[in-house]
Amino acid sequence: MRRLLQLFNDLPIARKLLLTALIPLAAFLVLAVQTYRSLETLTEHEEELDRVYVTQRTAAEYMRLVVDYETGFRGYVLTGQDTYLEPSKNAHQHLPSIEHALITLTRPHQAQYEAVLAAQRLVKQMLDEKGALIQSVKHGQRAEALEYIEQGRGQSLMRRVRGHMARFDRLEQSALNDALANMGRARNAMVKQTLVGMALVFVLIVFALQLIARSITGPLVGLAKSVRSSDGIVPADIPVLARRDELGELTRVMSQMSRQARRYLDDVRKTEADLRALNDDLAASEAKYRSIVDHAPFGIFTTSGMRVTFSNRYDRVLAGLNPDEAGEPEDFRRMIHPEDRERVLREYAAAVADDKPYETIFRFVRPDGTVRKVLSRRIPIRDEAGRTTMYQGFNIDITALDAMQVQLSRAERLATLGQVAAGIAHELRNPLVGIGSTAALLRDEIDPADGKRADLDIILNETRRLDRIVNQIIDYARPRDVLPSTWTVGDVIEEVLKLLDTRIVAQRIAVGRPPSPALVVQADRDQIKQVLLNLCQNALDAMPEGGELKLTATATRQGDIPGVSMDVADNGSGIDPKDLPHVFQPFFTVRKRQGTGLGLAICRNIVEAHGGDISLTSEPGRGTTAKLWLPQGASPGGARPIV
Repeated sequence: MRRLLQLFNDLPIARKLLLTALIPLAAFLVLAVQTYRSLETLTEHEEELDRVYVTQRTAAEYMRLVVDYETGFRGYVLTGQDTYLEPSKNAHQHLPSIEHALITLTRPHQAQYEAVLAAQRLVKQMLDEKGALIQSVKHGQRAEALEYIEQGRGQSLMRRVRGHMARFDRLEQSALNDALANMGRARNAMVKQTLVGMALVFVLIVFALQLIARSITGPLVGLAKSVRSSDGIVPADIPVLARRDELGELTRVMSQMSRQARRYLDDVRKTEADLRALNDDLAASEAKYRSIVDHAPFGIFTTSGMRVTFSNRYDRVLAGLNPDEAGEPEDFRRMIHPEDRERVLREYAAAVADDKPYETIFRFVRPDGTVRKVLSRRIPIRDEAGRTTMYQGFNIDITALDAMQVQLSRAERLATLGQVAAGIAHELRNPLVGIGSTAALLRDEIDPADGKRADLDIILNETRRLDRIVNQIIDYARPRDVLPSTWTVGDVIEEVLKLLDTRIVAQRIAVGRPPSPALVVQADRDQIKQVLLNLCQNALDAMPEGGELKLTATATRQGDIPGVSMDVADNGSGIDPKDLPHVFQPFFTVRKRQGTGLGLAICRNIVEAHGGDISLTSEPGRGTTAKLWLPQGASPGGARPIV
């Protein structure tokens, strides 16, 4: 027995595991075969369950088409409108295919098959009768169809059809219950077989593992005791086992390594003090450098080729990332605006290839949606031989500077427009009043039959139109106060739609209202109503042949500021991409040839005076969406003038 145990110990561990794994492997194969058979039985029951489900769904669709046909027939007979014939056309188109599918599914089941055939015959009779009556109504003979409805003959057929289909449903429900019961029994049997088989395999595996435990774990425990007996500094003296397997070879190698380690330990101790001093100096220098770089008021990063190897805290802050969260140095690149990212990487790659400095301006899009404009400079760092080892980059936030430039430019334009508007009002208003008054007096003195009266009407209409244009220009240029009050968004939207009701009905516009009519905002009610009215009128102008006008309102935030977002969307002609950047500019118009192009400019003035934001997104041929955001509270200090 001892000799057999020695022979087993001398075998390689792989062969020991192979020998001891044969018994559980055989049991596992038997379990796999039995489980496969159980799965086949379960699959058969599942297929029957699927058939019952498909049959019930097909029968429901069949009855839905029949009921739709009956409803459309009654609507057409009672109203004479052709739109009610759509269910009739749909039923004639789809009933044959559904009847064929239903008969195919129920053919193996005699009772269900007979119920479907009986219902099919009644449905065919109903379709024939009502088809003939529909033709009579089309030729102006409605009396017979009305008599058919009043006598309830169609309802009688429908009751009989429903009776057959109800019997069919009961039969299918019984089949469904049988399928579920069979599947449950098959599943329980499979689970029981699997659990028993797994328990058997587990017992055999434990037995097999116990067989090799004495051959492997015993020597390993002795080896661990020898290692633990050392003081943790000087390696222990490892005893060598007299066996020819991997454990014996391991003890021989470890014993040799222990002797070598003791020799090397003496050398390490001699240099330990020097290394500790060097590490202290290096850590102090690195901490000083990192403190300077991390607290710099601009982004600092380094690259090796195109790969970012280092990025300071401010670079992550600038990109809208949390500087205290662990991340890759290249994370800030993901936040570059999609419209700028490809250009920046392409130009930088060209600069690296030419070994030249690179400078550009791009935008970061933060996770909260805010945009920061950045001036980025990257210079090559060279070694003593003149070879570029890396690029040193700096990102500087120029958002505030850019915003001030835009505001200054806009303020200059608005000041010029104000002067122009004042001059126009002064020079045109009085002459227009005189022209209009004189033309009105002349018109009253001329006989209505005189042809000159029509010319005077033209003069009066054009005078009124010029007066409206002057008023709109003055309305855009003059300062106005914001008088905030608390009101419900849904109420204002309903008032705007009421004002546009005539146009909405005339143009056949479908209107979608906001889902939250109780949303409350604090702003100047009349001015925001004017903005929504202008946006809705623009949407209706884009849909002269009909379409959908959708208005939504939700509570949103911009950064830390709570507010309300209102969207006005249409599916009209849309705006050309080359015109979209100019839609808020004064006197720019793409659709209203008789307008001044001040509508959206006035809207932007009103929204920005409330501290809000307005923007347009559009796709030619698919529609336009105007997005309006207002802060939830009134502006600090009360009213603000609209510039």
